[in-house]
Amino acid sequence: MRSLLIRQVNSLTRRAYSASIGSEVENVKPFSEMPTITFFKMVKESLPGGKYYNKSIKDVLQAFFDEFGEAVRIPAMLGNPEIVMSYNSENFEKIFRAEGTWPVRTGLDSLEYYRDTKRPEIYKDLGSLFVSHGEKWSNMRSIANPILMQPKTIKKYTTQVDDIAKEFIELMRKIRNDKSEMPGDFSNYINTWSLESVTAVGLERRLNLFDPNTNDENAKKLIKGIRDFFEMSAEYDGKASVWKYYQTKGFKEFLTVYDTLTDVILYYIDLAIKEMDQEKSTASESEDSILKKLLRVDKRVAVIVVSDLMLAGVDTTASAVLNTIYCLAKNPEKQEILRQELINILPEKNSRMTSENNKNMPYLRAVIKEAMRLFPVASGNVRQTTKEIVISGYQVPANTHVGLQFHLDLINEKYYPNPDKFLPERWLRDQSDNNSRAGVANPFSFLPFGFGVRSCIGKRIAELELETLVANIIRNFKVEWHYPDMKIKSTFVNIPDSEMRFKMIEL
Repeated sequence: MRSLLIRQVNSLTRRAYSASIGSEVENVKPFSEMPTITFFKMVKESLPGGKYYNKSIKDVLQAFFDEFGEAVRIPAMLGNPEIVMSYNSENFEKIFRAEGTWPVRTGLDSLEYYRDTKRPEIYKDLGSLFVSHGEKWSNMRSIANPILMQPKTIKKYTTQVDDIAKEFIELMRKIRNDKSEMPGDFSNYINTWSLESVTAVGLERRLNLFDPNTNDENAKKLIKGIRDFFEMSAEYDGKASVWKYYQTKGFKEFLTVYDTLTDVILYYIDLAIKEMDQEKSTASESEDSILKKLLRVDKRVAVIVVSDLMLAGVDTTASAVLNTIYCLAKNPEKQEILRQELINILPEKNSRMTSENNKNMPYLRAVIKEAMRLFPVASGNVRQTTKEIVISGYQVPANTHVGLQFHLDLINEKYYPNPDKFLPERWLRDQSDNNSRAGVANPFSFLPFGFGVRSCIGKRIAELELETLVANIIRNFKVEWHYPDMKIKSTFVNIPDSEMRFKMIEL
């Protein structure tokens, strides 16, 4: 099925590129002529029996492409603005290059509403890295960038992140069945690891989530709150919803989820402040932890940045780990190449990952990139145009919302020869003539952490966590998969929707 989709994508895109890109300037069409999904059609096809009924976000976006091609207008409805869906990475480059110093990225109106109207004492006059725009976003980004985007700062957490990964390896040994398989809900365990890791970095606190006997009720609320957020945001932000006109019981429950997350993070930050006041630290400001640096600015800044890291990072990092392990289990020869690289760097199974040896793992990084290509954590992004721009031969006005749908070009043979194959080698610097380096044709076809000034603020933290856990798993176990192909559930994040019963054979 996947191979058939890839062939269809490549056939359609070849025709589309030859028809529009080569003669774009001479044949620009007005915006009014772009294929459009009418409001009536959207409503009709979303009802039982319709093409979009009960479909995931990704499946609906795929249906748009199948019917209308690489650019389609979706009308404004239920408080959401009109949006153009684009499936061509050559368009993405134009949009990103012209986005200006204050890019507008929409998508989580519920979170923006909650922060502005329900908890103004924390959020009202401060921007969010996640949902704010303009000067408020820019001010917050200027605070966070020197703290979260400096490699030197993130490297300080290598030992701590490695400790958590090694504890998780021991947990994996305990939860294996007599066939050495992980339980069907292994995804939940990986989510727990991701939350434990991000709170260790962002809150400077171990929640001990691997301990089934933990009595920390706030930690349990945090786990449930993060899971509820991703499920409910897909419903109230990813689909047309009436909440902007009438708040249903379900939406009010969603606001309660936001409240719970905010209150728990406030609790842990207050706890950290008390502990910091009691300790006598001789460290300079430059040596401070991420949390201390944020608190030096403002307690509310710490709440916002840590909240954004959790909401944006927990499920995405967990999904990236599961997808990477799945690809390695399905491609044992690639798994063995990676293992040999790791053995050279980590000679013993319990060898420590350090900021120094972490530099020497090119195949590990290539494996992760290739898994992200085949199984992108998110299908796309949204930007608002800052000026008139040509998209697939159509003149698109300034201030138009554009959905950048990456997932089809990630399996386009124009950019990735043999797109259905797991080939980490395509990401290595040294290439053979038969395996040209990925991204050469168009680097904008692969942007897992976004692009430009609004790229993912937690990128370096996510990469450290992801690389460390994958390395520890492959160094300790031979991973196998003996079940039907993994299924994907598409919310705002594409997450595995199968029982992840990996077989973990002790090395």
